[in-house]
Amino acid sequence: MEKALFTNKYPYAWLDEIVDFTLNPQQTDVAAIQVQQLTTIELRFREDLQEVFRQLKAGTFFLLSSRKLNVVVNHYYNALLLLERQAMVNLAAYPDDQPLTVTGENILMAIQDLKAAIIKRFGLIVTGDGKDSPAAEGNVLTKIFCKLSVDQIGIILKAADDTRLIIASSLSLIFRSIVPFLSTEKSKRISWNSMRKSTYHMEQHDKEVAIEALEKLIATIRGY
Repeated sequence: MEKALFTNKYPYAWLDEIVDFTLNPQQTDVAAIQVQQLTTIELRFREDLQEVFRQLKAGTFFLLSSRKLNVVVNHYYNALLLLERQAMVNLAAYPDDQPLTVTGENILMAIQDLKAAIIKRFGLIVTGDGKDSPAAEGNVLTKIFCKLSVDQIGIILKAADDTRLIIASSLSLIFRSIVPFLSTEKSKRISWNSMRKSTYHMEQHDKEVAIEALEKLIATIRGY
């Protein structure tokens, strides 16, 4: 009975093709992809992820062996981690304020939604990277919690860019590369574009909080 629950078809086949090749600027001329194509890709991507989760739930429902259950769940989960990492790499390389970037963000969020759903249902089984972070609250497993606000983080990253402490081709690239791994008390998912825009009009309070945080770091380093 257990053998009939799963087919030999790789559940992430089309999803991998999209992330690894179609939307990968290292493999494809992504600038040539039309808006309608992006919309179609994004819609099917979410549908295919939902189908993957349905297959996982249906296939594991009758598994009586805990060993087999562990193997199956972690196969699905670890494949999803690889998909997420490549989606992050792709997003970091996209140009600013383009439909492609919006699609990249939405695809990454869809992947992260499935990660959270798998953890919620199979949390005691999953052993992949980042399993010990606060998944119970729906956080993405690879995220790092920061006590500063989105605007305050943006100020510090902009200062790091302006002083060339962090070197990248643009400030937007810095945001796109770092922000997917961060969360704050108010924002489980941070939009890199919103953070970028917040640096155009900095509030005095946010600057003061950022300065205070940096002063604490300085004092701590001096005490080493």
